[in-house]
Amino acid sequence: MPEPEVRGARIVAFKRHRAIQKFLAATLLAFCLCTPSGWTQSHSDTASRTDGGIGFATPQDDGPEKGPHEWQVWVGRGEPVPIFYGVPDARVWTAGVRYGRVLTKAHGLGPLRGRFEWAADVLPIVEVSQPGRRVYGAGFDPVVWKWNFVTRWGLSPYWEFSGGGLFSNHQAVAGTTAFNFMPSMAVGMRFPWGKYGKHDWTTEVRFFHISDAGLTDYNPGINTVEFRVGFGSFSHQN
Repeated sequence: MPEPEVRGARIVAFKRHRAIQKFLAATLLAFCLCTPSGWTQSHSDTASRTDGGIGFATPQDDGPEKGPHEWQVWVGRGEPVPIFYGVPDARVWTAGVRYGRVLTKAHGLGPLRGRFEWAADVLPIVEVSQPGRRVYGAGFDPVVWKWNFVTRWGLSPYWEFSGGGLFSNHQAVAGTTAFNFMPSMAVGMRFPWGKYGKHDWTTEVRFFHISDAGLTDYNPGINTVEFRVGFGSFSHQN
């Protein structure tokens, strides 16, 4: 690639990564502001009960208490969005398994009240589809920060941020690398069912990004809005 084109590509990549950094920083700031640990807990947390080894709060403040483990399987499809200089017409299919653990009791006031969960995802199936090009890979998200809002009227919304790596059989974007990073952010709804809401279905909308984060000079990245459906349950060791 001629020197002026290389310089121009680097400037574009720099601007894109600065935009992504600002986006992620704003997301983390919003998360911190919405979940201060010093907020006072309500009486419903002190009146929690345990049934069948599953820790759940009273009906007035339903949801898994501190300690339960989450297991989930899910599948999703992502449609391209033209932001951050993304590759046009790139679609993504994913399927994965999640393990998580609720780390806190309920904190917060009003509609922001919820519990913090740390989770990790294994993605054995990732398909990146472009016109005339199809790439397959597998990924791992060791960092999943999830805020489970308390259950009201049988519904439990959540917000999460995740990040990890993707290994593919070919370059996800021609001219880049076979290894990429894949940060994402999602908002979703949990539909509990079964005794005390032990099991659940989830639906969510997720912004899903794939890029090599500047490992190569040419790095347009892939940006999609993904729709996921999952099935899971909470369990407790005690």
